[in-house]
Amino acid sequence: MTGHAAVVLAAGCSQRLGQPKQLLRAGGETLLRRSVRLALETLPDTLVVVLPQHPRFEEELHGLPAQRLHNPNPGLGIGGSLSLAATHVHSAARVLVMICDQPTLRVEHLRALLGAATAAPSGCAATVLGDTIGVPAVVPGTWFAGTGLQPADGGFGRRLRQTEGIARCSGAGLECDIDTPEDLRRARALGWLDPASA
Repeated sequence: MTGHAAVVLAAGCSQRLGQPKQLLRAGGETLLRRSVRLALETLPDTLVVVLPQHPRFEEELHGLPAQRLHNPNPGLGIGGSLSLAATHVHSAARVLVMICDQPTLRVEHLRALLGAATAAPSGCAATVLGDTIGVPAVVPGTWFAGTGLQPADGGFGRRLRQTEGIARCSGAGLECDIDTPEDLRRARALGWLDPASA
């Protein structure tokens, strides 16, 4: 694989939220479909990691040229999903890593990350989220190779924070993902998500 790949992490069980966050809607489009569509707009080879045996997810992804990976152990968290993707993306020059519950995300931000990573000494770019950095982020495909990534890990957050020469792109508003009913109420009040009846 050459160029860049994208991995959309959408295998969360949404236990705290009480409903699948992947199926919440913004502008009439589910967050799952929207996140994969945005990834595809950056013209990568795209993978989406989802829960197995969830027909609604398959319906929402219909027609999108993204490879589906089913995570049978979502309890392992983000690290487990990244491990599933590893064999598919480790040879990519850069990998765009995304989650599906950032309703204010725009493709311009993803393109800015990819451009910044190309110029960065580390080959990495991350989104500034308040006083830390996180996803969306771009990392070298080699980060997925070998034994550096374990299923029980919480993703690449710690490694990004410990790596020098990372490009940082402002992510105002992206720090508000949808994990709890309070997050959901706030996002709807701000107009980031459609009302419940939409």
